[in-house]
Amino acid sequence: MATRRILQMEQPDDLLRLKRKSSRVTSFDVELARLVDDMVETMRAADGVGLSAPQVGVLRRAVTMEMPGEYEEREDGAFEEIKPPELFMLVNPEIVKIVDERQPMLEGCLSLPGRYADVPRAPQVTIKYRDVRGKEHRLRATDPLLAQCIQHEIDHLDGVLFTERIEDLTTLRDERRKPKRSRFRRPPREQDAAGEAMLPEARAATG
Repeated sequence: MATRRILQMEQPDDLLRLKRKSSRVTSFDVELARLVDDMVETMRAADGVGLSAPQVGVLRRAVTMEMPGEYEEREDGAFEEIKPPELFMLVNPEIVKIVDERQPMLEGCLSLPGRYADVPRAPQVTIKYRDVRGKEHRLRATDPLLAQCIQHEIDHLDGVLFTERIEDLTTLRDERRKPKRSRFRRPPREQDAAGEAMLPEARAATG
C-alpha cells in the first residue's frame, strides 16, 4: 500500500478534476484492489473518516470509509474497546433509499483541510454497492455519521463538493490554526497522555 496526494479545492487544476463525474468500475482486478488499498492508507495517513477515488485523481466510483471505534471504562479504571473501528470499501455505491428528514451536520473534507460547516444530510440511508471482488451488497446506515459520510463521498463521485451543499454560510469556520486533533475517539487516559482529546465536531470530517 502507498499514500497518494489528495487533490485540493483551492488548487485550480485540482478543483477542475474534483468537479468531474466519475465512471462506474467495470473491471474488478488487481489494479482496483491496489487503488482501494492505497485509498485506505491515504485516508488513515490524513486522519480522515472517508475518501473517494476522484480525490486521489482517479475518476472511478470507489470509496473508502472508516468509522471510529468505541471504548468503555472497566471497574479497574482501564478502558476496553467494545467496538473496533469499522472499515468500508465501496465500489459503485448507489443510494437506493433515503429518509426525507434532513439534519444540519457539521462537515469537513480532506480536500479542504481545516474548514467546517453545517450541511443538511439525511440521518439514514440504504445503499447497494460492490466489494473489490465484484460481489454485490446492501448496507443500511442508521448511524448518522455513517449516513453523512456515505452522502458526502457519493457527492464526490458525482463531482459535487460539500461547499456546494452549505445552506447557511455563517456556519462556515476555519480551524486551520487550531492544534490538529485525531478524528478517532481514543480512551480518555490515552487522550490525556497524547493531548489528542477529540472534538465532537471533528467526527464530521469526511473525505
